[in-house]
Amino acid sequence: MDALVAGDLPRLRAESLEGHPLHVAARFEIRRGALGELRLSGTIEGELWHECQRCLQPMAWHFRLTPDAVLVPLEGSIEGLDAGDDFIELDAEGLLRPRDWVEEEVLLAWPLVPRHEDCNTGRTDEFAEGEGRENPFAVLAGLKDDLAGRGDDS
Repeated sequence: MDALVAGDLPRLRAESLEGHPLHVAARFEIRRGALGELRLSGTIEGELWHECQRCLQPMAWHFRLTPDAVLVPLEGSIEGLDAGDDFIELDAEGLLRPRDWVEEEVLLAWPLVPRHEDCNTGRTDEFAEGEGRENPFAVLAGLKDDLAGRGDDS
């Protein structure tokens, strides 16, 4: 597997936590598909660091991606491809930029709201019903009923 360094992946470096390691390795192959199309498939794996959105502490994100996409010349046709097929548009010279492709695949898989699986820090049961606690949504429903009642009086 070929390892990439942080300097090869500037957008990932910018999104990752500063001062923490960035490890990305990729291996892929180009082959002919059943319809004669050129397909790029492989494995991208590694570890990036970002901030847990619940406890705001650093956390490692371990990933293993297995992309499979059709190579399409710039302004080429994607007709005839399956609706679920991903495709990669080659640049103006008809070349694939592997580092850019790897970086894009990892960014697309990046968690929208990263958090530790077992993180309970900062989590409260403010919406839990219990002794002496009224559900805040019940309060809102009461306010809504009050406002609706006022509308009938006019």
